[in-house]
Amino acid sequence: MKRIIVASTLALFFSVAFGPVANSEMAKEGTISGTLYYAGTHKVVPLDKERFVLVYDNKGVRVSDTGEGPFHNNSTWNVGVIYYEKGVGRLRGYIIDTDPEGDKVIMELTETATQPSPKPTSGTAKIIGGTGKFEGIQGNVEYTRQSMRPSAKGTHQAYSKGKGSWKIVETKQ
Repeated sequence: MKRIIVASTLALFFSVAFGPVANSEMAKEGTISGTLYYAGTHKVVPLDKERFVLVYDNKGVRVSDTGEGPFHNNSTWNVGVIYYEKGVGRLRGYIIDTDPEGDKVIMELTETATQPSPKPTSGTAKIIGGTGKFEGIQGNVEYTRQSMRPSAKGTHQAYSKGKGSWKIVETKQ
């Protein structure tokens, strides 16, 4: 009987002490500031001497500068295409961020003057949707991407540093 009373008292204590933390809601808006590290594969489709298309598939992780927040420790999957003409490219891609709980954020990437590796390139990411706690999310991120020397033929590694803002907009039913 004494064990049941002790167990019940401890259960009540932990539910009162930690219940509000576990059930706290995520903020409805905020900022993004952090680094995305990734590696991937690509395929080059030559068009002629001055033009080609590069199709890529990347996987990586996002960490925030503060070490916390809804974009910290997210896994990422980034797919897209870059059209190059005379050494300068135009990128269109999509990132799916998945947070530790499994909720997703979808971003559309645009670069209008993509430089071949190892030159850094700047671009923008528009947050276009999400699932779970990210349902109704919108926002924008500006980033600079730095490619690294590839570790194997047909692969690439890079990191992107970005800053931006986001908000959850109530969806209309």
